[in-house]
Amino acid sequence: MFDKVFNEAQEQISRAELSMTPLIDMVFLLLIFFAVTTNFTKETGITVDKASAVTARILNRDLVLVSIDTEGAYWYDGKRHPLAEIVSSVKQDLAERAATNVILLPDKNGRVEPLVKLMDALRVQGISHFSIGTKKESER
Repeated sequence: MFDKVFNEAQEQISRAELSMTPLIDMVFLLLIFFAVTTNFTKETGITVDKASAVTARILNRDLVLVSIDTEGAYWYDGKRHPLAEIVSSVKQDLAERAATNVILLPDKNGRVEPLVKLMDALRVQGISHFSIGTKKESER
């Protein structure tokens, strides 16, 4: 009698399986959570040599980056664009996400005129809240 009960129990143990369905569901939920909560920043496409500033601070969330290279060309989203396209792209990004920080990244060895033209064009379109990107300088 004990052999029969023991054999049935042993048979049930050998047929036991681990279901992966709840694990897969959990992985998909985590993937959806991270995809929804991630902020994507459009990079400028070039590296500029930023000026140093003691008062520089780090902004990590909702950035629109516009670079100005040493020749005075404007870069946005990995491509070189004329000034009018840059301004309309920034305006469109701000319309989609109101809490976006506009960061202008001029090269420290470049001319000042392209930066002033960009700031003026943004102000004409009603965009007056922007920052100039710098790197943190150690305090003296």
